[in-house]
Amino acid sequence: MTSPSDLLYTNELTSELLCVLETSPFTQQQLSTFNVQAMAIVTQQQTFAKAHPPIAIYRMAAEGSQTRRGGVVKQATGSVEFKLDNDQQVRAARTGDYVVYPDGAQAQIITGAGKGNNNVALVGSYLSNGDEIINTPQGAALIIRRKGVEKAEDFLPPFEKAASTLGTV
Repeated sequence: MTSPSDLLYTNELTSELLCVLETSPFTQQQLSTFNVQAMAIVTQQQTFAKAHPPIAIYRMAAEGSQTRRGGVVKQATGSVEFKLDNDQQVRAARTGDYVVYPDGAQAQIITGAGKGNNNVALVGSYLSNGDEIINTPQGAALIIRRKGVEKAEDFLPPFEKAASTLGTV
């Protein structure tokens, strides 16, 4: 049996999550109380979301995130904190933070969501040793990739490109 502290989230875009992403956060009753300017913003955002449906998600990595080769983000430097299902508080990881392996070795996170997203590390971020973050203990914060919307050049670049800027390839 999995306890709340064992829950780990990936970038899988399930039909359940897609349904949540497509559901308005506002009830009809709430919408009826909005002024004209607020309604215009909501309508504009709904129109954009309908024209550009979600095609992928990227969850934010945090302390406790794991890598393909068994590493774990032990100490993150992000300013954002998450309260996990087990009431534990963890910080968001950023590019430049380190992953620690069972043998004590470390690798630096070298890719993430880019400068426009405060260089937050993501599930899918690469490390200086070629490893990759594969899950995160937090399930609340994610970035949505939408059809027809280009991603920033520094958003999860390929490992080779990121490593070449560090001189590790």
